[in-house]
Formats: sequence, C-alpha cells, structure tokens
Amino acid sequence: MKKEKIIILTCLFFTPLILSFITLGISELPIKTPSQKNEFKFMTYNIHFGTGMDDLLNLERIAQNILSEDIDPDIIGLQEVENGRVTSYGVDMALWLAQRLNMYYFYYPAINEQAYGCTLLSRYPITSVEGYQVPSSSLERVLIHGVVEVNETFELDIFVTHLGLLDWDENLTDQVNFVLEKTNEVNKTSRKILMGDFNLEYNSIQMAPVYTYFNDTLGTVPRPKTIPSINLFDETEESIDYIFATGYKNIIDSHVISDFGSDHS
Repeated sequence: MKKEKIIILTCLFFTPLILSFITLGISELPIKTPSQKNEFKFMTYNIHFGTGMDDLLNLERIAQNILSEDIDPDIIGLQEVENGRVTSYGVDMALWLAQRLNMYYFYYPAINEQAYGCTLLSRYPITSVEGYQVPSSSLERVLIHGVVEVNETFELDIFVTHLGLLDWDENLTDQVNFVLEKTNEVNKTSRKILMGDFNLEYNSIQMAPVYTYFNDTLGTVPRPKTIPSINLFDETEESIDYIFATGYKNIIDSHVISDFGSDHS
C-alpha cells in the first residue's frame, strides 16, 4: 500500500460554515457541541488499517492526528478501516475511534464483516444512513451515505467512499458513475459533501463527471499531493484524495496535512 496524506477543508454553507475534515457515524455517545453553530470542519483520512509509515499499528496516533488543535474536525470520512481481524489484534477500529473521539459513527465493510471498510464519524447525530457495494471486478468497494442533523431545520448529506485501483483493471468509470448516481438521488438543493480516496488523479478522464456536480474544495491546479504522506523512498507522488462539496456559500480553507500515522495525507 502507498503512504497517504490527510485533506482538511473549511467551507461555508448557506446557513452554517463548514471546515472540512471527514468524520461521521451512528452511536449513542455523548457529543461535544462545536464552538460555532455556523462553522464545521470536514476531514477525509485513509488510515491504512491504523498502520503508519513505520509499519506499526497505532490507533492512538491516528486519534491524536485527528484531535490536533489545528484540525479537530466535526465530520470525518475514513477509509481502510478494519473490524476484528487478526492483523489488527481483533480491534473494532470504527468503534474504538468513535469512543476515543467522542463521536457518532457508522461503519460499512467492503469484504465480509471485517475488512477494507469505510467509516463516517460525526459530532452531530446521524439520523439516517445507508451503505452500498460499489460495482467491482476485484476487491470490493463501498459507499456510505449518511444524513447528519445539525439542528431541526439544518441537515447535511455526507458521502464517503474508497474506489478501486486502475492497476487491478477496475472499471473506475463505472464506479464513479455509481457514486454520482447515488449522490444525485438526493435533492439537488441539499448541502452535500462527497469525500474519500478515489485512487484517481484530478485530471483523469474518469473524474471529469464529478466536476459536473461538485466543486473540488482544494480548488488549486495542480492539486497538492496526498500520497505518500511522507516520501521516504522517492515514490511517485499522487493526488487521489478528495473533499467535494455543493450547496455551500464559501470555502474558508482547504489544505493537505502530512502525517506519520498512515500512508495517506
């Protein structure tokens, strides 16, 4: 697996402000109220099964990266999350992180009930959630759609995904189209965030349809590289992790953070 980075986004919706870092979930845990009602942070983070650049499994390091004073997101999308596997010492990673971060959560696995799943974490209640199997010819991939209720009159539609690899002859055009089919089923006027590891560069032909419906919150060309997180071995650097948004008023900030806790930034 390549080593990746974390993307952080700050954007303003027509009612509240959104700082993007990615997290969401379903769990009856006590939640802290964000400091400003109109301000939110979203984060997307491929945690590489909790294993860092030093090949050591350390979920506390992942939690500390998320809880950094400069980050501390309200909603998070995680990829490469495991549940109860021998390789991760039987830990339910989504539950562990939700409890550690004091967040609601939802976990949806790609392979059986344990492997390669995505997780949605949120400081706000997740009032409804669905998980989908993304069409795949090799390793299974998934998409999560969760509705986060900020208050009785304000909701956010959050989508978290992890697409396949071109190197494995996956039809990523079909996968992207499937994701957009699901996002387009939601009311066109709703506030939507789509984030995750797409395993595609921003200028690839497969990504073109996404830009028809969403804005890339990083908003720079060329985009900052998101993998490897820290380039120790002169690897090819790529920009394959995204936070897309629609229905917002303004993006305050969006940037990539390098860390040692995973292979992605």
